[in-house]
Amino acid sequence: MQVLLLLFAALFLFASEIFAVDVVAVCLLLILISLDLLDISEALAGFGHPAVVGVGALFIVSEGLLKTGALGFLSNRLLKWSGGQHRILTILILLIVLVASAFLNNTPVVAMFIPVVLGTCLKTGVNPSKVLIPLSYAAILGGTCTLIGTSTNILVASIARESAGIELGMFEFTRLGGLLAFIGLIYLIVIGPKLVPERQTITSLASLGGDRRHREYVTEIQINGGDLVGKRFGETLLNHQEGVRILQIIRGESIIWPPLDHHVLKKGDALVISGTIEELMKLQEKEGVTNLAEIVSETQGTPQEKEAELAELLVLPNSRFVGQTLGSVELRRRYGLHVLAIQRHGMHMKSKISDHPLRTGDVLLVQGTPESLDRIRGEEGLVLMSGVDDVLVRKKKAPLAIGILIGVIIMLATQSLPMAAVALGGAVLMVLTGCISGAKAYESIQWRILVLIAGMLAMGLAMEKTGAALWLAQQVTSLQGYLGSEGLVVVTLIAAALLTEMISNAAVAAVLVPVSLQIAQQLNVEPHPFIMAVAFGASLSFLTPIGYQTNTLVYGAGGYRFGDFARVGAPLVIVLWIVAGKLIPVFWPL
Repeated sequence: MQVLLLLFAALFLFASEIFAVDVVAVCLLLILISLDLLDISEALAGFGHPAVVGVGALFIVSEGLLKTGALGFLSNRLLKWSGGQHRILTILILLIVLVASAFLNNTPVVAMFIPVVLGTCLKTGVNPSKVLIPLSYAAILGGTCTLIGTSTNILVASIARESAGIELGMFEFTRLGGLLAFIGLIYLIVIGPKLVPERQTITSLASLGGDRRHREYVTEIQINGGDLVGKRFGETLLNHQEGVRILQIIRGESIIWPPLDHHVLKKGDALVISGTIEELMKLQEKEGVTNLAEIVSETQGTPQEKEAELAELLVLPNSRFVGQTLGSVELRRRYGLHVLAIQRHGMHMKSKISDHPLRTGDVLLVQGTPESLDRIRGEEGLVLMSGVDDVLVRKKKAPLAIGILIGVIIMLATQSLPMAAVALGGAVLMVLTGCISGAKAYESIQWRILVLIAGMLAMGLAMEKTGAALWLAQQVTSLQGYLGSEGLVVVTLIAAALLTEMISNAAVAAVLVPVSLQIAQQLNVEPHPFIMAVAFGASLSFLTPIGYQTNTLVYGAGGYRFGDFARVGAPLVIVLWIVAGKLIPVFWPL
């Protein structure tokens, strides 16, 4: 009972994001030890688990391939190959991302393609929000196709090998994963465009004025009183003041865009506005108006001929700034950038932004000179979302990096060595051959994910050791009389899929694989169908932006709302559930 209570508490904390997932995982380890549910060696064994070593090493292999520009070669030629046609461009992007994600960690792949999408969409006149959700979904679908396509498959295979002696090869997932990817790709090309909404980010709004944005500043003012309170937006001078544009109204954590004439201004409303320094200075002198970002006064001494640009920075999982507050990051001192606002999970955070610890997927609205933006472009773990720009890569090493990846794939396909050893060997070769430096190799590892996996492996062990996994399995197998064994496979698939929408897919796999093995043992059937149900269910995350890291990245980058993912993903996930539920017992008979 103690283990189950701890499990539910951990799931709640993961879903609520009150604390970072790695912090929750470490606390979970300490509680398991303090309650004598695991001894110290058992609790810490996860950090040396083959899955943790393998996932960490593959982060380095993926980054080595990206740093040599092997994928960049393709991405920078997309516009030429598509002939400027949006539909062909979208299909090419989705195909490249899907195939790449089958062999590389999909999070850096998506991170690399976000500025590619933004840049090409700017040139073709297409709203980027029409492409970014499909981009994330294509990466997820590609990851289901091979053993190394996603950390979920690696974790499932490692637990199955250690707990039941079951070997899952490199292409064990390909039959079903390839079919699901094909169905998903057709859906994203044919049906997806009709369901994906058009959203706007602040930078896209500010850029509507063309070249004027280089002469404008963006700031936030707050209405604390005066004659603006209680007036309709259309009745105020704000809507008609020359040289000033109102981009958004922020009320609490809600964003009102576009501001319409009938909207009534309330005390405490914040307005995101753009304009020249002179006009913004006049506006903040109005009675009851407070400048929040103070960007105008800070840049007053900036020479008029010095162009100021507006940009957005996307925070990646491997950023050294994750967990740090904006005040401690000091982007202004280090890079000359002024942070105007943060958007997190589609909500605009404006009050005391310097005190907010940064999280994966946060979008920072910044303003600075072209030189200062160029300086931030090379910062590891931050993506400057400003189009297709070449970054420092080691192009001469690209053939070596591709060769190493092919070698890793061949070794895994032949199963000549354990997966962790092959991945570790690939990572070492990436460093020894100069495809990636030792320092960048360490930076590329997403340590938070590894700590999470280690913590949840300990939880899975505690569930087995205390009988909690057996108890859960018995509750599921009691439904056999109503659903049959194949029906229980579908139940396992859907349970994994729903859980992964709220918490990390790695956490779902670590908890449910031991339970699925117990279910198979109770039913006296082959465990493969239940294991694969967990693997595919934990990867089919299309309903929320928080279940999968690629969804979290495009959430802020595309200016989406929470419900946009369910709107696009619900029909897709239902189709994939039906196909997977029917075919898992066929491909892996009970």
